[in-house]
Amino acid sequence: MSQSLVLAKKPHIVIATPGRLIDHMENTKGFSLRALKYLVMDEADRILNMDFETEVDKILKVIPRDRRTYLFSATMTKKVQKLQRAALKDPVKCAVSTKYSTVDKLQQYYVFIPSKYKDCYLVSILNELAGNSFIIFCSTCNNAQRVALLLRNLGITAIPLHGQMSQNKRLGALNKFKSKSRSVLLATDVASRGLDIPHVDCVINYDIPTHSKDYIHRVGRTARAGRSGKSITFVTQYDVELFQRIESLIGKKLPAFPTQEEEVMMLVERVSEAQRFARLTREEMRRRKGPQSVVEPMAAAARYMGPQL
Repeated sequence: MSQSLVLAKKPHIVIATPGRLIDHMENTKGFSLRALKYLVMDEADRILNMDFETEVDKILKVIPRDRRTYLFSATMTKKVQKLQRAALKDPVKCAVSTKYSTVDKLQQYYVFIPSKYKDCYLVSILNELAGNSFIIFCSTCNNAQRVALLLRNLGITAIPLHGQMSQNKRLGALNKFKSKSRSVLLATDVASRGLDIPHVDCVINYDIPTHSKDYIHRVGRTARAGRSGKSITFVTQYDVELFQRIESLIGKKLPAFPTQEEEVMMLVERVSEAQRFARLTREEMRRRKGPQSVVEPMAAAARYMGPQL
C-alpha cells in the first residue's frame, strides 16, 4: 500500500525489480508507464540470467518506443546481445574493458580438498584468519543456511543472505555484517554484485561457481577502492574442470593456499557434531513451520547454543 501511495504522486524516477514493476502495472490503479522517457537496466546480464526475460518482455511491450534505453552489464552474454537487438535502435556500445581480469591487489588462492571435508577446511581457514571479515559463497540457499548454522554452533558469528529471504531480513543481515556485529556473511550469488560493503577482507568460494564469469563478480567483493584482499576457492574432486575454466578466463594459474592436513583432521569430530546440530535444527523448523528463510532457523538455533563470540 505504501508503494502505491508513493507512485500516486507520480515520481520522476522509479527503481524496481522487473517482477515488482509489473505487479504495480497490473494492480496499482492509475500507475502507467506511457510517458516513460528513459529506461535503465542495471546489471542486465544478471537480470536475464535470473529468468526475468518474460517480465522484461512484458515491460518492453507497454512502454513507449520513443525513449532512451541504457543497458549496463558486466558481461556481454548472448541474452544481453539478444535484448540489445530487440530493445535498442542504432545502439552505441561503450566498453571499459573486453578482458576479464581481477585487480592486482587481490591475492587469489585455491584449496584442493576431498568433498566430505569441506566444512573442516572452512572452519580451519576461518580460525587461521580470525579477525578478518568474510563473504562465503554457497551455490544454494539450503547450503548457505546449513553452513551458517554449523558455524554458529562452533562460535563463529555467521549470518546468511540469500534470495529466499524477505527484503527486510536481507537488509538486516547486511547491516549486521557491515556494522561488524557479524564477521562472516554466507551468501548465494544474489549478493555477488551490487552490494555496498566498503571493506571485505576475504572471499571464500565454498561452492565453486558453475559459470566462470561469476567468479569475477564474487571475488570483486574484496580488494576494492585500492585496498588489498584475499580470495580462496575450494576445489573438490568434482570441480577440477570448472576451476580450470576459471583459470583460463582470468589468464593466470592460482597458487595453493597453505593448509595443514593434520590440523584440519583434528577438527573432524567437532565439525561432525556441528553438522548434526545444523541438520536437526533445520528439520525442526520444517516440522514446525515448513520451509523458512535462513534467518528464522537462526532464532531457533539460539536455544541450542550459548552467546556468540
